[in-house]
Amino acid sequence: MLVAAVAAELGPLPGEALGVGPIRAACTLSRLLATRRPSAVLLLGSCGAYDPAHPLGVARVSRRLGWADGAATAGLAYVPAPPPVLEADLGLRAALGLDCADVLTLASICADAALAGRLAATDGPWALEHMEAYGAALACAEAGVPFAAVLGVANHVGPGAHAQWLAHRGAAEAAARAAIAAFLAHAGEAAGAADPV
Repeated sequence: MLVAAVAAELGPLPGEALGVGPIRAACTLSRLLATRRPSAVLLLGSCGAYDPAHPLGVARVSRRLGWADGAATAGLAYVPAPPPVLEADLGLRAALGLDCADVLTLASICADAALAGRLAATDGPWALEHMEAYGAALACAEAGVPFAAVLGVANHVGPGAHAQWLAHRGAAEAAARAAIAAFLAHAGEAAGAADPV
């Protein structure tokens, strides 16, 4: 099953919209997992990069997926029981054939350079920031369903992130869609099925 935060990210690919943010993504995907019972889940979206080794417009597949709280990372709060780091499915990662990156999820988008540096280093290093990835990964982990996220880099995390995202989100989402379309075509040929995920 293919999912994204919003339907526009899917483009012509068939899939389900989860909603924006980690809580909505986790709730919606939990319901879909219970009713649809897919064999695997791929999340498609655009993301920000902490690490300049991941340039704008490229698609990456998730490796580790983590959660962070911006206020706690800034020393203004604490999280008594942070959720564990999760691993994307190795078979999906290999089949997609993309460079891997570690993805951090926050409930909000980081717009501060100093905080971005601290977030990237917390239990990391983290390479990418995405709002729905951890919520979707956690729902799949709880259900025992293989999961991976394919994300196109639309911006560098920090003060200019929103303007960059607006300018580059189309190309980033297109790169992620192209990677998933190629994966689905190859998997469909191998399995003799039109919808292998």
